[in-house]
Amino acid sequence: MLGHVALVCVYALLGGGAPYWLVLGVFGFFYAATDGVLMAAAGPLLPAHLRTSGLALLQTGQAVARMLCSIMYGAAWTFFGPVPGLVVMGAGIVACLAFWKVVS
Repeated sequence: MLGHVALVCVYALLGGGAPYWLVLGVFGFFYAATDGVLMAAAGPLLPAHLRTSGLALLQTGQAVARMLCSIMYGAAWTFFGPVPGLVVMGAGIVACLAFWKVVS
């Protein structure tokens, strides 16, 4: 969850004109905090004979979801401008985090 909070911070830093080295550092923290978590959580739940295929399918789904989010972000940036696009995507992440907190 902290990794996704870092992603919201990345959007805020980009919208606020922070130096790119700071944005890249926080973005790196996001990846470090989130990239292996899904695989570590899913691995023990998959049967041993399907583990590799299951993790590959899971990673493919995650990559497709990130691609679609990138397309939506680019569309928001194009149609509304950089700062409103950042606000919309940041608000979406905050809404997902709030929903996750409620259901868990």
